[in-house]
Amino acid sequence: MQTYVAQVAQGYARAGREVTVFAKSSAGPRRVADGHVTLIDVGPASQLRVYARLAIAMARAWAGGERPGAIHACTWRAAIPALPFPRPLIVTVHGREVGRPGGVAFRLMRTVLSRAARVVAVSDATRALTLSRLPMLAGRCVAAWNGVVVPPPRADTGNAAVHIITVCRLVARKNVAAAVRAVSDCRAGGIAIDYAVIGRGEDEPAVREAVADGAVIAGLGGLAMTGYVSDEELAQRYRSADIFLHPQIALEGGAEMEGFGLSVADAMAQGIPCIVGREGGPAELVRDGVDGLVVDGRAPAEIRAAVALLARDPVYRRKLGENARAFAVQNFCWDRHCRLALEGVIPEAQDVALPVREAATA
Repeated sequence: MQTYVAQVAQGYARAGREVTVFAKSSAGPRRVADGHVTLIDVGPASQLRVYARLAIAMARAWAGGERPGAIHACTWRAAIPALPFPRPLIVTVHGREVGRPGGVAFRLMRTVLSRAARVVAVSDATRALTLSRLPMLAGRCVAAWNGVVVPPPRADTGNAAVHIITVCRLVARKNVAAAVRAVSDCRAGGIAIDYAVIGRGEDEPAVREAVADGAVIAGLGGLAMTGYVSDEELAQRYRSADIFLHPQIALEGGAEMEGFGLSVADAMAQGIPCIVGREGGPAELVRDGVDGLVVDGRAPAEIRAAVALLARDPVYRRKLGENARAFAVQNFCWDRHCRLALEGVIPEAQDVALPVREAATA
């Protein structure tokens, strides 16, 4: 979410708009101006207090003459403090946060999204999930892929062993334990692979158990859980990776799903072939056999076969990576995302406010 907020704000700024981001973080309260983007950070607090602080901060800005042409809430919950303001409301939906609410939360979500002039779904899968629950939004809900920051072309990695990475929050839908088991089986079959799982989350015990089992099956070394890493180390991991592994699945009847997959898009932009699951947004990004492989994340044999295929064929791997980068450059654009969000909502010259519940702490 921090990446999304930062990139959307910069996208609006590149279009010549003045942007005010209303957020909370552990670094606040503070007000920071950087070019065309101003951050108003209300500081950490409980959820209800954050909503109150955001509403007060927006009201003060409004009273001081900062009256934007539109308000873009980066989740439907973040839109709640924006409801009193008489400006067109744009709301982004990412996936699980529209699939899971029930009861009072569902009615609140329906009320908020019904007030939106534009609902921006980050993938066709997210749009379909949203409309399955709120079909009356069909005329206002548009699918707009997220963007990426495209890095310079990579040199050939020259790795002796194939380097595979997974970068994500470790939750059950990411299916990382199954990825670890697939890599372990390939290593046990004699394929030289170094695999790093980068991230943390509530599914970490299951992933750690799979790593331990893999060490027993294929010997020590070659499997690592790094936790969170610095931006510099993450960039180096991407530069040296040969394969990106992300065999996600959908849970809870499709309500718990991966809406887009920014880490997958980042990997594609780096020229890394991705292995992704068939369920959720990442399957839209990767064209099977063209710039990556799409597998049934519930079928361990399919994940294992995909890993083995790419690990054993560097020529095919390189071709898929080149196609992935070309596709990412052409299709993952934050400026296009922002343009679709505002299309038909406000004139080009007007400014934008972005209420969000979290911001970067730096």
